[in-house]
Amino acid sequence: MAKLALLYRLESDKEEKLRADFLGAQQHWQSHQQKLNGLNQFRQEYFAQLTQKAQAGLSSAGFSHYQNFISKIDQAIEQQTQVVETAYRVTEQRQSQWRQQRVRTEAVAKLIEKEKLKQQAKLAKAEQKMLDEFATNQFYARRRSGETGM
Repeated sequence: MAKLALLYRLESDKEEKLRADFLGAQQHWQSHQQKLNGLNQFRQEYFAQLTQKAQAGLSSAGFSHYQNFISKIDQAIEQQTQVVETAYRVTEQRQSQWRQQRVRTEAVAKLIEKEKLKQQAKLAKAEQKMLDEFATNQFYARRRSGETGM
């Protein structure tokens, strides 16, 4: 039983580490997603500025400047999208690892519980045997004392 308790502690420690890894990956992914959202928002605002200035009469050099900058924002968005996708895949992988470890930890816990029930049944059987022997001995003792007392 001590070996099972040690195994449970080891599996439980692994589970906690994998859970922490998953939560860290999830935070990492969410942080990168927020950056991507910020870039998309910035692009929309910058494009709105371009549209406004174009309607007000923007020079071709100014228009070219805005287009070049929007192109750079688009590249940053593309790169950030790849970072977000990678972070998401890592998050899913870490979650899967954590869940698999959780199953192993729960299996050891069930094994410990099964072993406890087995030991309790064994103790109950031994106790019942002892009570039966005691009752049998008392029965024969009374019987013997009844035979000699006649």
